[in-house]
Amino acid sequence: MKTSPHPRRAANDGFSLLELIIVLLIVALVLGAVHAVANGTITLADDVRKAQQRDGREQAFVTFGERLFAALPVTAALNLKTTQEGGDYLTALELHGVPSPFNGAPDFVVTLFTEAMPGGGLRLMLGLRPVEKEGQPQSQLVPQSQVMLFENLAACEWRAFDPRTRQWATLWVEPLEAGAQRAHPLLIEMVTTSTGGAQSRRVFWVAPNTPPTAPQLIAPGAGGTPAVIDGGTPPAVELPPSQG
Repeated sequence: MKTSPHPRRAANDGFSLLELIIVLLIVALVLGAVHAVANGTITLADDVRKAQQRDGREQAFVTFGERLFAALPVTAALNLKTTQEGGDYLTALELHGVPSPFNGAPDFVVTLFTEAMPGGGLRLMLGLRPVEKEGQPQSQLVPQSQVMLFENLAACEWRAFDPRTRQWATLWVEPLEAGAQRAHPLLIEMVTTSTGGAQSRRVFWVAPNTPPTAPQLIAPGAGGTPAVIDGGTPPAVELPPSQG
């Protein structure tokens, strides 16, 4: 009877303890590598998504601001003030007597203001409420609706450009009384600084509420034809650099 040169392994023979440890170690290394790659991919995708959302929100806000200030009614009142709360400077820009930016309804008050966050930092808010009518009962007053525009800001400041002094101002006051004389600033600027230190500056053109100078007629010349001088074109204004 012939015997096999390679005897079969006994049925009760198994893997040694060292072999099991090596296999488990390899499995653990593979799982760790897969988890690290997956976690890094998820983190990268989340960062990209947040960056896209932030860029989209900033672009939407710029479009919103351009439309809001460029269509500012002649009768609207623009007021800007800055207050200090603790170590933060809070600004509030109020537009009184403007259409609602959401549905176009007239006689609303739009407020762009900053407030402190509970965990530190600032956030930019949009407030909207109807103009209070004279003699309106307190029970009929509509509370202000608020929408958060930006958060996690280290600083946020509004400034108004005064064409008379050609300087940026953090205070601008216009009367709210009907029929009062008002003079809007030429430009509105918003400067924000993120908690990471990145600074952004946005400048919006404001619709003028003073009528242009009427054309003046000069006495007829030798040819008998009057000359017309167009006094409604304002001179070019050179903006000074933003302060702060």
